[in-house]
Amino acid sequence: MRIKGFTLIELILAIVVSSILLLGLANFTEVGVKGYFGTVERYRLQTEANFVIEKISREMRHAVPNLFPSAVSSGCVSFYPIVDSGFYVVSGADINFLVSNPDTNVQSLQNLSLVINPTRPYKTLDKIDNLFPLTNVSQATGTSVSGAAFTLTGQVGDLVGGSVSNRHYILDDDNPVEYCLSGDNFLTRANGGAPVIISDKLNVAQSSLQYLPATVQQNGIVDLTLTFTVNGETTTFEQEVQVLNVP
Repeated sequence: MRIKGFTLIELILAIVVSSILLLGLANFTEVGVKGYFGTVERYRLQTEANFVIEKISREMRHAVPNLFPSAVSSGCVSFYPIVDSGFYVVSGADINFLVSNPDTNVQSLQNLSLVINPTRPYKTLDKIDNLFPLTNVSQATGTSVSGAAFTLTGQVGDLVGGSVSNRHYILDDDNPVEYCLSGDNFLTRANGGAPVIISDKLNVAQSSLQYLPATVQQNGIVDLTLTFTVNGETTTFEQEVQVLNVP
């Protein structure tokens, strides 16, 4: 009776062939896994870039026109969000104005300012024409208009020119919003407090934030060039954000 089995040579050959097949399968699996995670990282980068650009664009499109500090050399762009807006009318020595929010009252306006026809490029707020702190504003009386109506008493003497459409903007001049390229790879946002990191995947050396003041032909424009880097790969996004509001 013959007993069947494997010889030592056959066993070694089987082990070698199996090892070669397993190594090939492992390498194939590794390539697939790396490709998958690379795709996920690229998708996350695209999502983050789209979020950053959309957030900046939405805020800057609805900022008070022309009140953008010129700070290109520092890699920052600052602006003043519109808290409220409406229309005004000169009445003798007073400026009467309406705001869009009917729930606005005198107390809610105390720490804010009203600006009319901000057509000059921003230098410093104390040199901006037609900027009126609302510390002494009063509720308008004797009006039949809907909404919240207020009066700036005796302020017409400080009014230089005016808005063709009688438009005004209300802003918080103590708390501008500022976006900055910071450190090696940070984009930060500050609004009256410590900067918050919006993205940590920027290549700051290849990115820029720049405000182009309004001209006769166009409104103010914020030029964004943001280069994002992940796993040694870079993607550059370029966009021009037009400040929609006009004096």
